[in-house]
Amino acid sequence: MRIFSHFISVLIHPVFIVVYSFLIYFEIDSFYNKMLFIAAPKIYWLLLVFILMMAVCFPLLTMFIMFKNKIISSYSINERKERIPILFFVIIYYSMTYYIFRHWNETLLNLLEPYVYFLFAGILLLIIVFIITFWWKISLHSASISGLCGGVMAETLVISELNNITTIMIINTVLLMLIGIVSFSRLYLKAHTFSQVITGIVLGFGIMFMTVYFKLYV
Repeated sequence: MRIFSHFISVLIHPVFIVVYSFLIYFEIDSFYNKMLFIAAPKIYWLLLVFILMMAVCFPLLTMFIMFKNKIISSYSINERKERIPILFFVIIYYSMTYYIFRHWNETLLNLLEPYVYFLFAGILLLIIVFIITFWWKISLHSASISGLCGGVMAETLVISELNNITTIMIINTVLLMLIGIVSFSRLYLKAHTFSQVITGIVLGFGIMFMTVYFKLYV
């Protein structure tokens, strides 16, 4: 069970959540995606590479540099205070990603707008978690997977003309199950207390769902 819990913690690591959100978003058969692929057929791979670079490579490189300079004691970043500089840089990387996507969205006749809502919601969640981390250790894993679930559910409600309803229902069901699996894994590994996990779930799902559903971004 410990091996399984470690595997889940790595597979659903917060650093990969933006990539998963991107892959899921483009699985949604919507008017936006159809028009986007007509307007720019090769845009998917460009966007994916950009997301991988900004949301995965840069944060992991930052963690590597901080570890080598003994700013953090391990890659799991179990110490609350060690999470603060990492979260600070991740917010910068995500903010850059968001504003570049906003620019591309305007260039592509707002066909990326639903995903722009998602990116903004993610930054908002990160900022709130960042502030809380100064005083308390919240479960980033629970907040991330719950945020992904809440954001995807909201996306399916705000996007019109959805065609693959069955696929969307399966995705939402799997994400809901993953919230439980990830939370159990973090508790089993004693990485967090029950209250830290529950707070992460409520905060992640609530902020992402509300922000995406009400189409909030600046």
